[in-house]
Amino acid sequence: MSTSERTAPVDWLRAFLPLGTLRGDSWRPLGAGVLLVDMPVVWLITAASVVDQFAQDPAMAWVPHRDGSGLLNLSRVHQQFGLAWIRHASLDLAATLLPVDANFDIRAFSAAQCTRLADLQPLQPVVTVGALYGGEFANSPAPAPAVHDGIISRKDPQSQRLFTTAPLLPRNVGAPLLLASPYGGTVTLAGICLGNVLIGEVDPRTMPVRLGVAIGVDAALELIRSDAAAGQRLAASRSSSTNQPPTGANS
Repeated sequence: MSTSERTAPVDWLRAFLPLGTLRGDSWRPLGAGVLLVDMPVVWLITAASVVDQFAQDPAMAWVPHRDGSGLLNLSRVHQQFGLAWIRHASLDLAATLLPVDANFDIRAFSAAQCTRLADLQPLQPVVTVGALYGGEFANSPAPAPAVHDGIISRKDPQSQRLFTTAPLLPRNVGAPLLLASPYGGTVTLAGICLGNVLIGEVDPRTMPVRLGVAIGVDAALELIRSDAAAGQRLAASRSSSTNQPPTGANS
């Protein structure tokens, strides 16, 4: 999967980017994002609530490199190329164009590699993707994310939300929800994870049930094809005449 024709089983791992900021030399995880390609540009999609947390701190992304991984200062990119986050008019989604460097080892889902809300049904297998923090894991993201599997429990076309038995790992809001079997096969992007909800019993002694919540990928595709997205494409095009092109996709 990706903007190339390679179909290695773990290629989709490189479409996941941990997001956060630096406090001194310390990484502060605030969420995650997923890459979507809409030729010839690559978009980073996350939850708008993640973007709101950056405040005055620089927005940073951990990006896979051919020789490891490294931090990309998204706030600096925005200043250099006149870019900005764009937001969905009514849903908790945000996106920005991602600069593509020859040293990056990233992948991005195309529209053809997305499964729309209308084609998703209860009982279909899904996984959430997330970086591991805390416990025996370092505060900075591991070289590869972890996954939680489950099924689609319910879909709500009116709110464009999906409920799944695959919970989201902590501090990974904005990460992808993938339609994928734990036994292998095709992997497609189904949604953007917003977090978890707890559904409790009347009896407080009974443990609540936890479900993951996501926005269907239809909303993300709508966002990157909006008027606001067209404005960002124009800004990127203008910047390419005087600077190194800020966006693009491997082919």
